[in-house]
Amino acid sequence: MQERLKETFGLNVHVEQITKLSGLPFYMMNDRIFYKASTDQAEFLLVSISDKDRFGVIALEKQLARYMRAANMPVAYAFKSLTKVQRDALVGRRLPFIALPDQIYLPFLGISMSNQFKKEKEISVDRFTPASQCLFLYFLYSARRNPVPKKDAALALGLTRTSITRASEQLKALGLITEETCWKEIRMTACAEGKQFYDAGKQYLISPILKKLTLKSSKSLNWLYAGESALGKRTMLNEPEIPTVAIDKKQLSKASLTELDEKWETEKDLLHVEIWKYDPALFAEARIVDPVSMAVSLKDCMDERVQGELEEFMEEYQW
Repeated sequence: MQERLKETFGLNVHVEQITKLSGLPFYMMNDRIFYKASTDQAEFLLVSISDKDRFGVIALEKQLARYMRAANMPVAYAFKSLTKVQRDALVGRRLPFIALPDQIYLPFLGISMSNQFKKEKEISVDRFTPASQCLFLYFLYSARRNPVPKKDAALALGLTRTSITRASEQLKALGLITEETCWKEIRMTACAEGKQFYDAGKQYLISPILKKLTLKSSKSLNWLYAGESALGKRTMLNEPEIPTVAIDKKQLSKASLTELDEKWETEKDLLHVEIWKYDPALFAEARIVDPVSMAVSLKDCMDERVQGELEEFMEEYQW
């Protein structure tokens, strides 16, 4: 923001976040972030409006006066993006605002606007993608309610910049996370944690299984217990004679795998191998895949014993 304002108006701008404004109601403080911007010519308050905020121009106009009284300085709103209709409505009411990089309307400092607007992206909300499921599980097991820089999440999950962006957009569209820009860094925060977060996202979960094979056990395979074997290690369910294991799909290109027909095999060292859409090691413990991925992979199992043990395990799981 500092660089963009300096580039546009040729001014040195210093922006710092402030935490307190006295005398304002809760709804004018909740989910909004406040910054003090200083130049050689003026000081003003920036009120960052969350994507979740269902703002209207009349309400923002009324709130502007209260913000100005509380801050004792000019006030401008900061938006992540605006449509042309929203921008024109704000200008029509002479409400100062910034929506970088192209829309700057600060009558007390300067104006720079463009008629180029980002097209709204259509984001699928029917089911998670493998990347968005990974990000969901990352918040569920690791980050919880802690703000996480997007680049750190991408590094932890082995995702590209494009993949983490698409994943975060889907979770944001589903109301599972929020995003805030802090300087040049985008930070994501889950909207809940533990069982509440799981319950909010469980309807979108997909099976991690891409393909199933029967293979001869091999030291070249880096596998983890999955499916009924994983459930058996966590409950009273008897483990299957042939272990069920999971590997990342990337191993398919690294190992020479020959599929076998177990009905014609007499050797005992066989494995039922699940090829996963994402790396099962990301959230595994003690060589067992994570509980949520295990549960969704067994969802279509017709064995009543399996479903009974699975239901009991998930009900008693300590989130």
